[in-house]
Amino acid sequence: MNRVFKYETPAWGAKLICSFYALVSGIFLLAYGSWADNSPWLLSYAFLILGLVFLLVALKPSNWKGWVYFTADDNGIHFPSSLSPSEEPTVLDVSWDNVGNIKHEKLYGGEYGISIELKISQLEIDDYFSNVAKAKKILGFNQMRGEYFVIAYANNSFQKLPDVVNQLIDIKCKNI
Repeated sequence: MNRVFKYETPAWGAKLICSFYALVSGIFLLAYGSWADNSPWLLSYAFLILGLVFLLVALKPSNWKGWVYFTADDNGIHFPSSLSPSEEPTVLDVSWDNVGNIKHEKLYGGEYGISIELKISQLEIDDYFSNVAKAKKILGFNQMRGEYFVIAYANNSFQKLPDVVNQLIDIKCKNI
């Protein structure tokens, strides 16, 4: 039996986040409407701009769908490419033999998250994780541990990290 695990922000969670953004947008726009006459023009327009930005994010259809960071099954871990609308979706498949330690640890900025060591080529790093690698260099997070590239995800409010780590280790142990 092939068990499938998804590390994701579910659609209901994305809708909750977008609803919160819409609420914040409404507050900013209401503040603009109420204070526009009595406030300096810079402050009143700041409320207007912030309200519109939050509204645009809240109303963008792709933000309501949820998103999957990676999936895991008996064959390994699978990372979707970050898509642009013109590209075909691709997936990086990493077999369990090429997965090192999976840990719940303190990441950059003192934030807890999950780290996964992957034995993958530089070409795969460039194709699937180039933005992640650049961000990690800027933040000072060491992305290489020996021959493993480390991918890390900050805490996901919709899944408990210790449970995620335990489930992944369980699937990995049953398939090595």
